[in-house]
Amino acid sequence: MQRQDAQFYVSIKGVIFLDDRVLLLRKPSGEWDIPGGRLSIDENPKQCLVREVLEETGLTVKPGKLLHRWIRRRPNKTDVFLVSHICKLADSTANTRLSNEHDISGWFSLQESEALCLQEGIHKSVQRAFRLHKKLK
Repeated sequence: MQRQDAQFYVSIKGVIFLDDRVLLLRKPSGEWDIPGGRLSIDENPKQCLVREVLEETGLTVKPGKLLHRWIRRRPNKTDVFLVSHICKLADSTANTRLSNEHDISGWFSLQESEALCLQEGIHKSVQRAFRLHKKLK
């Protein structure tokens, strides 16, 4: 069997809490997501997460514990290796300001998030974040 090198890019994502709710962003496709994006060659994962969250939401966060990692296969496109972390808001009074990547944002309870269209990896990240958040309270 011949080995084939994998080609993918890395995306770092964050589950951000405000009280007992997480921030979810809706893409124009209707799919919901957590903030984050592509890791640049000149930054570490936590720097990437802080930058991407600020770009997509206008919020400043402090990245915390690793939640989940997975590969998203994308037929006819480059696959993505995703890593999610729980995040703490630097300022809980700050307002969310969306970039053009998303059309709606909202703060959702675990039950509310269960009813939304989430990719499997995002869903697992949110579930794990709620379990961890509950333990830390």
